[in-house]
Amino acid sequence: MSATFPRLLLPALLGTVLAAQPAKQAAKPAAPAKTDPAPEPNPQDIILNAKIPYNPALQRDPFGSPTDLAKEARSESIDEIGVKGWMVMQGKPYAIITDSRGKTRRIPAGYRFKDGEVVAIDATSVTFKQWDPTSTNRSVYKTVVKSFKREEGKR
Repeated sequence: MSATFPRLLLPALLGTVLAAQPAKQAAKPAAPAKTDPAPEPNPQDIILNAKIPYNPALQRDPFGSPTDLAKEARSESIDEIGVKGWMVMQGKPYAIITDSRGKTRRIPAGYRFKDGEVVAIDATSVTFKQWDPTSTNRSVYKTVVKSFKREEGKR
């Protein structure tokens, strides 16, 4: 009987000891940190009604990829083009050339071809750097100077 008495008495004694201690404030569960709510997005910022003008002019071939068009533009070599003249726009000189397909256009200094690039444009000629298109060594080149050709039919 002596063994059962302390077992029965132990919970009662613990209850009185705990009740005699000064009351500690019960720990409150940690409240989440108060953060500012995210500002509501402005509907005008989400839906931007920018007016884009419609340009009906055909800018490129709709069936050709842009990479094919870029290759086509630079597919001619320096030997295949003819230099017709030069012009100055906004202080920058441009050479007027015709390619093997008969297309006339203007190109600035620094324009690259398949086998070279335009170095200088002056009042009488256009100077090119021409290298071997099958080589990766661009430091070996020859200088080609093409003078302006007269228009046929004008004398």
